[in-house]
Amino acid sequence: MKYLMIKKLKALSLLLFSVALLSSCASTAPMAQKSDGSSQKSGQGDELKSYSEVITDDAKTDEGLFTVHQIDDKFYYEIPDSLLGKEMLMVSRIAKTADNLGYGGEKLNTQTLLWERRGNEILLRHLSFENVASDTLPVYKAVQRSNFAPVLAIFDIEALTEDSSGVVIEVTDLFTKDIPSLGLSRSVRERFKVRRLDEDRSFINYVHSYPKNIEVENLMTYASQDPPSNSSTGTISVMMHHSMVMLPQEKMQTRDYDRRVGYFSVRQTDYGADAQEAKQMQYITRYELIPKDKEAYLNGELVEPVEPIVYYVDSATPKKWRPLSYGRR
Repeated sequence: MKYLMIKKLKALSLLLFSVALLSSCASTAPMAQKSDGSSQKSGQGDELKSYSEVITDDAKTDEGLFTVHQIDDKFYYEIPDSLLGKEMLMVSRIAKTADNLGYGGEKLNTQTLLWERRGNEILLRHLSFENVASDTLPVYKAVQRSNFAPVLAIFDIEALTEDSSGVVIEVTDLFTKDIPSLGLSRSVRERFKVRRLDEDRSFINYVHSYPKNIEVENLMTYASQDPPSNSSTGTISVMMHHSMVMLPQEKMQTRDYDRRVGYFSVRQTDYGADAQEAKQMQYITRYELIPKDKEAYLNGELVEPVEPIVYYVDSATPKKWRPLSYGRR
C-alpha cells in the first residue's frame, strides 16, 4: 500500500511539472507566425504596418487639424504627437431628422475630448470640469482621482505617419457604432423605445478637415418599437453632424454669474476655495471679444473687436426674411 501511494505521488509530481513547463513555454513565446512565414510580436507590442501599407494610393486625403484619409468606406486620422493630450471640443447636432423628432440643426451634446496614447493604442476620453481645484494645491490630486475621465473608444494604431511624428488610426467605428454621447440622447431612446443601432444601415457621409476643426456627417439608423413617424418601418434615421474644434491653450478668464442678468451659465464645484468647503461656483458663458483699441474701450467708448462675431443665415431661410436678418446688429 505504501509503495503504491509513493508511486502515485511521483506520477502526480511529474504531471504537474510537465504542465508547468508547457505553460512557461507558452507564456514566453515572443513571436507569432504570419501567413507569409515572417514573425510578428504579439500583444501590445505588435509590430506596426508601414505607412504605405495602411494609406494606399487609393486614399482620398484632406489635410487640416488632423490629416484625414478615406479608402473606400473606411476613414483614417493622422494624429500628430503634438496634439495628443490636448483638449478638443466636440459639438454634436442633428443635421436632418425625422418628423416629430426635433429639428434640423438642433444641438444634442457638447463635450470636451482628449486623445491619449497607451502603447500601440489610442484612447478617446471624455473630460469633465464639474469638480475642480487649482493644480497648485495638494487637494488637486484628490479631485483628479475622483474625477477620472471615461474612455469613449479605443483605436489600434495602424501605422506611424510618414515622418514618424504621429500615429494613424481608423476611426470608422467611432461614427458607425453606438456610442451614446455621439448619438440619440437617452430620453429620446426611452421615449421612442429604441432597441439598438443598426450598423448595416449606418454610414459616414464625409469627413472634412480644416486648420482648427474637423467636420463629420454620418447617417445613423435605429431600430425602434415606437418611432415618431412612419411607424410601420420600426425605424428612426437621423443625419448627425459632429464638429471637433481645437481649444485654445490660453484659457479664458471666468466671469461670475449674476442672477439679475439673463446669461446662460455653467456650474462648478471648487474644492480649493478658501471657504474651507466645496464651494459652488457659477460662471457666464460668453464670447471672447478683444477690443482693437483697448485704451478707448477702457474709457467706455464703443470700439470694434479684433475678431467680430459672425452669424450665418441658413440657406433654407425664406428670401423675404433674409434682408431683415442681414440688417440686425
